[in-house]
Amino acid sequence: MQAAVERLAAEGPEALTISAVAAGSGVSRPTIYAHFGTREQLLSAALERAAGQVVSQVVEQARGASTAAEYAVEVTVAARAEFRRHPAMAPVAFPQRDPILFGGGALGPGALAMARSFLGPLEELEPRLGPQLDEIAEVCTRWLLSVVLFDSERTSTDERLRAFLHRRMVPALGL
Repeated sequence: MQAAVERLAAEGPEALTISAVAAGSGVSRPTIYAHFGTREQLLSAALERAAGQVVSQVVEQARGASTAAEYAVEVTVAARAEFRRHPAMAPVAFPQRDPILFGGGALGPGALAMARSFLGPLEELEPRLGPQLDEIAEVCTRWLLSVVLFDSERTSTDERLRAFLHRRMVPALGL
């Protein structure tokens, strides 16, 4: 699995092949097939592991926020940076290209569960938000997809993105 994640991170989903993972891990192709069955199953498992690592990194970067509003902004800024930095995250950032990880699309149950894992600390900062986390996850996912896919003068740097999110996303979330 580590060889698959490393290959995915270095070269993206298109380069993840059974042969490359077998060579990188020092095992045979039949061994890879015995554990994963198909390239798609291997890719899905590698994407899930890589996504979990990104979630951990993003949450760690945003963990210093002292308010729910600040946390929502910081998690969005950190997630944009991570999704753009790692080729492995292309299916997450651009689900229309490769729906292996989120068969339900960018706003399907898998994608929203991932967004909710980013946002768990919101409830620690403001317990009243607990019942609203699913809806907040959807709104944040919509904002994140927008800022990953499109830049403007207002979002061209992390500082400008923070200011924009504080002006527009935070009020939309009721934070």
